[in-house]
Amino acid sequence: MTNAETQNQAELLRQQMILARFGERALKSDDLDDILTEACRLVGEALGTELAKVVELGADGQTLLVRAGVGWKPGVVGEVKVSLTDALSESHALKTGEPMISPDIDRETRFDYPPFLVDNGVKAVANVVILGGKDQPPFGVLQVDSRQPRAFSDSDTNFLRNYANLLAAAVARLRSVEEIRNEERRFRTLAEGIPQLVFQAHGSGQSDWSSPQWVAYTGLSPADSRGQGWLAAVHPEDRAATLAAWDEAADSGSFSVDHRLRRADGAYRWFQTRAKPVRDQAGRISDWLGTATDIEDQMRARELLTRHREELEAVVDQRTAALQKALDALQAEMHEREQAEEALRQAQKIEAVGQLTGGIAHDFNNMLQGIAGSLDMAERRIGTGRSADALRFLESARNGLERAAGLTRRLLAFARRQRLEPRLLDPDALVAGMADLIRRTMGPAVRLELILRDGVARVLCDPGELESALLNLCINARDAMPEGGQLTISTQDIQLSATETIGHDQADPGPYVAIAVADTGQGMSPEIMARVFEPFFTTKPLGQGTGLGLSQVFGFVRQSGGIVQLESTPGRGTVVRICLPSRDSPGPAEPQIAARVPGEGSGAGSVVLLVDDEKDVRGPAAVRLRELGYRVLEAADGPAALRLLDRGVSIDLLVTDVGLPGGMNGRQVAEVVRERRAGLPVLFITGYASTVLPEGSEVIGKPFDLDTLARRIEAMLHRARS
Repeated sequence: MTNAETQNQAELLRQQMILARFGERALKSDDLDDILTEACRLVGEALGTELAKVVELGADGQTLLVRAGVGWKPGVVGEVKVSLTDALSESHALKTGEPMISPDIDRETRFDYPPFLVDNGVKAVANVVILGGKDQPPFGVLQVDSRQPRAFSDSDTNFLRNYANLLAAAVARLRSVEEIRNEERRFRTLAEGIPQLVFQAHGSGQSDWSSPQWVAYTGLSPADSRGQGWLAAVHPEDRAATLAAWDEAADSGSFSVDHRLRRADGAYRWFQTRAKPVRDQAGRISDWLGTATDIEDQMRARELLTRHREELEAVVDQRTAALQKALDALQAEMHEREQAEEALRQAQKIEAVGQLTGGIAHDFNNMLQGIAGSLDMAERRIGTGRSADALRFLESARNGLERAAGLTRRLLAFARRQRLEPRLLDPDALVAGMADLIRRTMGPAVRLELILRDGVARVLCDPGELESALLNLCINARDAMPEGGQLTISTQDIQLSATETIGHDQADPGPYVAIAVADTGQGMSPEIMARVFEPFFTTKPLGQGTGLGLSQVFGFVRQSGGIVQLESTPGRGTVVRICLPSRDSPGPAEPQIAARVPGEGSGAGSVVLLVDDEKDVRGPAAVRLRELGYRVLEAADGPAALRLLDRGVSIDLLVTDVGLPGGMNGRQVAEVVRERRAGLPVLFITGYASTVLPEGSEVIGKPFDLDTLARRIEAMLHRARS
């Protein structure tokens, strides 16, 4: 045998001897902490290290507690806990049941070791599970540490497993002993602490033990109560019934009797005595455990209850009736309150509708009066041969018409129903391009400062509407600074959180570009801030503002997927931010329409089918197109348009209203026409704000300028030919 084999045999023998020493110690001691500490000392001796500990798994199954240890600094045992995680080697050992070995923890990549479990310069760790009893969770982990890197051998691992099994058996034995002791202490404490009279008897009813309460109450000593001596405390008239109950208990498995027991001073009180059997392994009754409860007061209470039951029932009926009456009154009051609240809500709705319609009627009546007056004067001038003078009034009528169209756009913007033509644009360039216009609008008393981010992010929106919104905000800022002041327009890349977009259903969290307009003016009170976006709400004198400016800004921004932020302090100015979503990809190109006036003959004989049920709309448009050289076919509805095509007429472009009578709308007419001629250009004209269009078609909203209509038709025909 080689020296190495001899050493191995000696090492194994030494470990076996240590196992025997620990087993002997575990059988002699009834102190768990003492056994755990000795286990740590002996396992360190067996493996040639001075560091070992027992880590107990807490009752929650998630916490580890250092229960015992040797070679560690004071204060570690019993004071430091760690939560169980999958990264801990202890966790892996507890889950797999296998020893977990780390020869060099500085190079360990599988597990984490909390600092307090490997302090004192520990470099190598071996831990093994200490199993619990049958159907019990593990007790914890036995951990052996080394201050030098160490490769634990297979014999070391086997020794640790056997050692942990022996330790588990010792823990299970002590737990069982402690559980029995605790059970005895609990029973004795319960028996001696409860107010009932507790006793233990044999199957024949012979008393074996009586609690101190029995002795104190009856005056019978424990010796006098043994056997059937306890019957001396039972009232003579109740003894026969008590013994009969014992005879029946053997068959029923339950002893129960109400009888009178004599107190030490000779007085009798009613008791309820109950007992349950204790059976041996064969199922035979070996003992009875029972209690006697004083029910004298209960008996008297029953008599009182019987005596006063009718009175109590009468009181209950009376109170129930009163309660029902109060409940009926409360329900009636709640119903009246609900009716009042509903009436108030209706009144508020009517007031809001009245404010809206009143504002619209006021502005439209002013515009219609201007149009009517101008047309009346133009008609008078033409009637007297002064046609040149009539042009001035016709121009005034056109201005009124444009104002009315602008009011409609503002209303649609507030309702998020306007048709937008978005394109990808640089907000910095847009603001810079408007600087001269804004300076002229502000006047010399207001200083303008631009703080632009010079960013790369773009926004997708209608440039005309954004310019209009920005100009509206600047005009409001100017009016808030009657004595002059500072106007600052800035742009900034921002990130809106989910919290900041709450209440804005159209906006999502993410990157935005903020265009802020800040003034040093009068500011607003919280009451005014709460209403500034309402249509027709204005703080300006009557006739100096429509109250649609901010509502238009609000509606346009919401329809573009953004939000408007408002900050204001009375006397310190106001900041309004338009926040629009950032875009990195190209958007749809904005239609390019020549600004020139169409020339005579530009139609070049192209055939246009014009469909509109309004003669006053269809007639002027047809006349203007014919002046430009187009051949125009007119139809008042869809069926009439199709009848023209049935005659074999070839057309180059279809212009149709969306809402048509006769059972076919404009979209249906376009679909039928395109079935006959695929790819035919289609231009929709509509007074509706939102229209879903067939692919490849375009739309122009009413009211429109006839030259604008002509330019759109010319551009569409040009694209169709190219």
